[in-house]
Amino acid sequence: MLTLSWLEIPSADLGSENPHASLKQSFAPVAQYLDEEVPSDRGMPYRLQDEYDRTLKLRKHRVAVLESDRLVATFLLDLGGRLWSLIHKPTGRELLHVNPVFQPANFAIRNAWFSGGIEWNIGIFGHCVFTCSPVFSAITVAPDGTQGLRIWEYERLRGVVWQLDFWAPEGSDFLYWAPRITNTHERTIPMYWWTCIAVNEEPEGRVIAPAMSAIEPNHSAGGALSVLDLVEEQDLTFPQRRDLPHDTYFKIAEKERPWIAQVNQDGVGVVHVSTSFLPGRKQWVWGMERSGRRWQDWLNPGGAPYIEIQGGLAYKQSDYVPMPAGATWSWLEAFGPISGVATTPWETAVDQLKCKLESHLPPAQFEDAKIALFSAALEPPEAVNHMGSGWGALECERRAKLSLCPLSGHETPFPASTIGDSEGAWQHLLNTGALPELDPSQPPGDYVGPEWREFLDATASKSWRTWLHLGVVYFQEGRQDLAREAWERILPNGWAYRNLAILDSMEGRIVDASKKILDAHRLLPFEPHIVDEACQLLGIASDFTAFEQFIGGLPREMRYRPRVRLADALLAFHKHDLSRAVAYFDPPCDLIDIREAETTISELWRNICQVDPAIGDPMRPPPSYDFRMK
Repeated sequence: MLTLSWLEIPSADLGSENPHASLKQSFAPVAQYLDEEVPSDRGMPYRLQDEYDRTLKLRKHRVAVLESDRLVATFLLDLGGRLWSLIHKPTGRELLHVNPVFQPANFAIRNAWFSGGIEWNIGIFGHCVFTCSPVFSAITVAPDGTQGLRIWEYERLRGVVWQLDFWAPEGSDFLYWAPRITNTHERTIPMYWWTCIAVNEEPEGRVIAPAMSAIEPNHSAGGALSVLDLVEEQDLTFPQRRDLPHDTYFKIAEKERPWIAQVNQDGVGVVHVSTSFLPGRKQWVWGMERSGRRWQDWLNPGGAPYIEIQGGLAYKQSDYVPMPAGATWSWLEAFGPISGVATTPWETAVDQLKCKLESHLPPAQFEDAKIALFSAALEPPEAVNHMGSGWGALECERRAKLSLCPLSGHETPFPASTIGDSEGAWQHLLNTGALPELDPSQPPGDYVGPEWREFLDATASKSWRTWLHLGVVYFQEGRQDLAREAWERILPNGWAYRNLAILDSMEGRIVDASKKILDAHRLLPFEPHIVDEACQLLGIASDFTAFEQFIGGLPREMRYRPRVRLADALLAFHKHDLSRAVAYFDPPCDLIDIREAETTISELWRNICQVDPAIGDPMRPPPSYDFRMK
């Protein structure tokens, strides 16, 4: 049975999206995975989600609840379709780590990410662009005639539709799902998929996978890989025996069935299994040092600590898999409870789990379920019950105008009614040949990818808005010279100055970048993201005279922005005003958008303590400010 409902939990305000083009985001290099020469991913059409706060209030989230006689699965439809909770009814066990709050932090491709449940990461290296965005969902007919759930969206950077069909068979302790991706392009594209499962960190719990060795990136050595023997180095798979954050990739042999499990000291736990098309398996732990504990508290205040077990298309998360033109990829995954498993020694634990899987999910039965769910995934949904973005509908219109192959079939509809303000300007371009006129003081609107360049190029009389967007498309194509030329055409323009500042900083011209970001601020004085970027660029440029003038000239309300407070502390340290620099650390940390692995705060603390050792230990920032990852 599938029902729609509301989940009310303490939640931060997600806020509005950043109005600027995302130019600084970079992803794992893709050229090495393709036969043809292509540039690495640069920028993206999505706007950042970085205006969230840390004020938790009761807020409602739209959820779909899929229930069988043995499972209750709750999905967050306005937050990427994440599986938020999975309850095993016979035992009353919650099988996932359920975050007691919704609290975004700066981890995802678009910045905002939150921990807990099972998330689906498609297309690009990192946490998905849909993490904090609504997706489409519908009621379907599952293979056994019961109601199922379908979730889908259009991913604009890769230009593909992704689809998930969920099935909770009666009498089964396992939830099944079948991802489906279709490449409708006439070229090979780099593809990425990782299913990331958060489970509670158990005392003396262990992560088990059918492998005798694993690799771990050595973050202290710049990502160098260490090959590890899982039989000899058993502490590696006991999360509470790890000091620092670590990702561990299990080297599963091709002949082995891919799975990963976590069990507690009593042999009770959960297991994730898939068909061989999803061979990668990974363990992620935050570690037991206080910096890892701090991240846990930052992500789920008041909640239990968690780890992640994951499955992916490639061996490592930084890798892509070439997806041929016209290909459709599908595979089957399942997740459910397990018990009666020894945690030591390693070979015994692996063998016992294999036997449990053979009993609970025999390969032949799993293959039958795959065939049945693949077939059901091709049928049109019974009823669409939640809407995603209008970008899929707009892409359908663009393709129709150019007589290109359809974006998707009847299994994943994109109603024209979903086209709204975000997509409206581009629909106007399709229909009239020009973007709507806009005052330069107003945000330029949502961004698009290279598939729109010919429409922008064909605009007869190009406005500032057209040139700005054309420059963004050039940047995404790796044509930085043309991007610069497009933005310089419309100067003086605050949005263009900002983009040029980011481009200068990427090319190592930090002094030029700091001047241009100040020009952008002069034209758009109340745009807070420019204020934040100016603080960062002026700090990198070490132009402390301009830094002081800039901060001193800000209106009072801007001076309390977290990045401005940090900038003022950095400036105070430069001026040898240690008391003012140390005062930054008095209140709890308010740097809402601190990025995973960012060291700005810890370096400031170290520098202060090296000048005056009486202030504290340079290697131990105040606990509220300790976000070190290594």
